[in-house]
Amino acid sequence: MTDNRGLVPQRLGEYVLERRLGSGGMGVVHLARTVTGRRVAIKVIRPEYAEHPGFRARFRREVAAARRVSGAFTAPVVDADPEDDPPWLATLYVPGGSLADRLDAAGPLPVAEAARVGAQLAEALRDIHRSGLVHRDLKPGNVLLAEDGVRVIDFGISRAMSHSHRLTEAGEVLGSPPFMAPEQLTGADVTEAADVFALGAVVAYAATGHSPFEPGTEPGGDPLAVAYRVVHEEPDLGDVPEPLRGLVARCLAKDPARRPEVPSLLRMASFADAAVHTVHTVHAVHTVHAVHAVHAAPPAGPPAGAAPQATGPVRAGRRRARLVAGAVALAVAGAAATGVWLAAPADRDRPVGAGTTAPGGGGERPGPAAADPWEIDLREFGVDDAITEGFRCRPADGGLLCAQGPAFAVLLGPGGEEVFRHRGPRDAVGGPGALPGEGAVLAPSAAGVSALGRDGAEQWRIDAPELTGSLLRVGGSLALQNGDSTLRFYAADAPEARGEWTAPGRYVTQSASGASRLLVETRADETGADPLLMLLDDAGRELWAAPVGPPPEAVGMTEMLGVDADAAYFQEHDTDLPVVSAVLRLDLSSGAWRRTELPRSAEPYASAADGVVYLPDATGLVTAVDTVAGEVLWSRPTGADQPSRPAAVDGVLYLTDGQGRLHEVAADTGEVLHVGAAHPGTPGAGSGGWAPAPVIADGVAYAVTVGNTLYAQPLERGT
Repeated sequence: MTDNRGLVPQRLGEYVLERRLGSGGMGVVHLARTVTGRRVAIKVIRPEYAEHPGFRARFRREVAAARRVSGAFTAPVVDADPEDDPPWLATLYVPGGSLADRLDAAGPLPVAEAARVGAQLAEALRDIHRSGLVHRDLKPGNVLLAEDGVRVIDFGISRAMSHSHRLTEAGEVLGSPPFMAPEQLTGADVTEAADVFALGAVVAYAATGHSPFEPGTEPGGDPLAVAYRVVHEEPDLGDVPEPLRGLVARCLAKDPARRPEVPSLLRMASFADAAVHTVHTVHAVHTVHAVHAVHAAPPAGPPAGAAPQATGPVRAGRRRARLVAGAVALAVAGAAATGVWLAAPADRDRPVGAGTTAPGGGGERPGPAAADPWEIDLREFGVDDAITEGFRCRPADGGLLCAQGPAFAVLLGPGGEEVFRHRGPRDAVGGPGALPGEGAVLAPSAAGVSALGRDGAEQWRIDAPELTGSLLRVGGSLALQNGDSTLRFYAADAPEARGEWTAPGRYVTQSASGASRLLVETRADETGADPLLMLLDDAGRELWAAPVGPPPEAVGMTEMLGVDADAAYFQEHDTDLPVVSAVLRLDLSSGAWRRTELPRSAEPYASAADGVVYLPDATGLVTAVDTVAGEVLWSRPTGADQPSRPAAVDGVLYLTDGQGRLHEVAADTGEVLHVGAAHPGTPGAGSGGWAPAPVIADGVAYAVTVGNTLYAQPLERGT
């Protein structure tokens, strides 16, 4: 039975068509319902195309593709009959129009909403690509705006990743030029990177109301002219809001290899979303994390032999945005330990050389030595999501000490048995985790710092009512931060004061120890302006004549990775997105900097060892940078998808992947030496984040995984 125009049946299978919702190049979409009242959206091939072999084959592909995809931000297939006359596809009905409809009616989205759309589209692409597909036609008309988020629809020209060549019909390239990648328009291979390009164009469109390749401020330019600009000209991002501009620019790179991978894209988009909201809540964030904010007082000059460092309004203005972004990264990464990644304290997952105890990457000997492998579900300790809750471990005297920031610590024996638990202050918000001491565990407590014996009983204490920031071993001393601007130094085995250092009017933002010295950064105020570095000995005495600022060419936030006898190492974050664009080396004798720009951006969880910085990306590609020579040593895939921060120990690089497998890689060549068994566990909300570096001690690897497990694995080759 057909309607009164003879074009579309009033019933298709068990579905009764109620009204037309819209149309596309291949078909018409109708709202329909079942006899029980369930509402669906049915796409029906247009009568003039229904008998066309090419279009019918294309529709079969769409049905097959749509059935393969599932996820929070895709519309699930309810039913389909590609062999009916006309063929049709029914998906769950999503109330609300498309992104294109919304902009036509009300203009560009507010920046916060555009950022949220970008993050949700990134998650949708992750699900689509996990299904082995490339969508190839992501555009505003194929993005529905539901109450609980976007829904990506229309897989009409999607293709399996194994068939990445250009898809054409009747000699024409299919797609929408303002949202098509250059490779789609030129006939090159089309991969997941084409969808990343489209996402960038869609986010720009959502925030501005027009494509970045269309002239003026109105959509609908000549398709051929737009296609030419996509292939040959740079996008116009002048009116894309600042929090989104970096994300969009990376997505719209002409070279597919320079666009972010989808796992990185998901983090970037989430970061951009959070950054927008943080602009409105930065004062609240600063209140919670004031100790990691900043300090002021112009430098009297660099140490002897060092060149003066540039400061001024431009640099200060840039760094205000960076501090805000750093606070955002804390929320995105979910690190419960102190500090934003701008000011990450060295008591977190540091590499070898980042602190005396080298948390997260090797550690002091002796450490735990398990005769047999073991694994613990961290929910046994009340840890629901190790990644977002900042659960980190390090070797302790004859055991393994794990902490969830200042709130919780547990000491484990060699076989994973629990020795004791310690609960920190009830009101602990940020601050250091527990630290192995001389025959004791040094843990935050109501008093400040308590030294706990193996029975968990307090042996002695240090009064530090404003304990925050870092808790570090510096040679034979213990360094702690008490208040915004003051570092105190005590004997490591008794509450004997050894010295104090303060930066009046400034904030201590990050520090790292090595070779009996402490490198500390301070900043000016809540703007995050004028970062300055000072080198101290283990009693808090200044070893430089004057503070050192960052090199003039550094335009991003800098995070300390470690300190050794010769130098300090940093990763430089992009100003808008949580990706690393360069690494830096600071010579501790001369005060000279060397900055090495990366050929490809990496994730912000690098490690340093023996003058080399190791940087992974979300796909498992690891890049090794010789910071002395200022050159890339190697850049190789490790197969560690969603890798952890790496740990370099005795010439071997250790990292885990998203399934908890331990990957062992030759530190000098990048050659994969061994891949261990999976430890998938039960991923929590932070499973899209990254795990801390494995801890390596006495021939055993200890790993905290995104699956919320902690396991011990003896190493075949030992260390």
